[in-house]
Amino acid sequence: MTERSYLAPFVRSFFEDHLSCRRNVSLNTIQSYRDALKLFLRFAAQQMKKPATTVLVTEIQESLVLSFLAHLEAERGNSIQTRNHRLGALQGLCEYIASREPRLLDHCHRIVAIPRKRGAQRAEIRYLEKEEVQAVFRSAAQSTAPGGRDHALLLFMYNTGARVQEVADARKAWLTLTPPYKVELLGKGCKWRTCPLWESTVGLLRHLIEHRANTSVQYDHLFVNGQGRPLSRSGIAGIINRHVVQAVSTAPSLRGRRVTPHTFRHTTAMHLLQSGVELNVIRSWLGHVSIATTNCYIEIDLAMKRKALEVCEVGAEAGQQPSWQAKPDILAWLESL
Repeated sequence: MTERSYLAPFVRSFFEDHLSCRRNVSLNTIQSYRDALKLFLRFAAQQMKKPATTVLVTEIQESLVLSFLAHLEAERGNSIQTRNHRLGALQGLCEYIASREPRLLDHCHRIVAIPRKRGAQRAEIRYLEKEEVQAVFRSAAQSTAPGGRDHALLLFMYNTGARVQEVADARKAWLTLTPPYKVELLGKGCKWRTCPLWESTVGLLRHLIEHRANTSVQYDHLFVNGQGRPLSRSGIAGIINRHVVQAVSTAPSLRGRRVTPHTFRHTTAMHLLQSGVELNVIRSWLGHVSIATTNCYIEIDLAMKRKALEVCEVGAEAGQQPSWQAKPDILAWLESL
């Protein structure tokens, strides 16, 4: 058996050449693939009772992969969605191996042919009402430097609907603070998109940048912490959580709510939809690859409207027809509105 039949060299070139150089995927994607393959290699080495460095490609049998997937659900408590993500990472590696070594094509095809498990539940979409968003904004006192930064951060997230990593990566150079106001965002798959900015957002960002101009430290990132380092994803989540807790006094509906950076993204999408913005515009605004992803917000909006109609029906007396049906002359009824 030649060295090329060992799995380890393929794994290394998969990350260094295929993902990083050829596909130019984001760091988050690389880390997701890394975590999935680390789990699988540890499991395979334990099952085979041999070091992971000596595992052969041909030893990655369909039965081993299925045992690994069962292990994820039964022992690690992973959801079906997570289980499918792990399988997708392993299948991506097998597709790469097949493209590099044709003699392993049939073997890799058996792994790639393993179907995704059905029944994965879509994560519940949570968003804030407009009054709740305003309460969170008010909790960030603009009279202090940290409060001004937090207010600008929160409004920027609500304005753009950006993913938390996109906010953490945002640079001052990506802003256009003259009409038409906009920001360039680097999203999933290292794809750029342009998002318009409101005048209120631009005003806060200008104030934030001008305040930093008076300091001796030069910042490249748009949002930084007290030490001048870029805010991390957990740092942004902490800021949101702190202001949500403070906003409970004026918005009691926020009590006990778990509000994450992605909650702000969902909030932007729902409020745009409710304001009558066309679906394709929302898709472009949020950077969705597929319109099907954006469609989930329509389903939520329709469900809300359906519940409102049901309440109206329950409110009517039993056996009584709605007024629009009881009126023989619909034009007369319309005139009465």
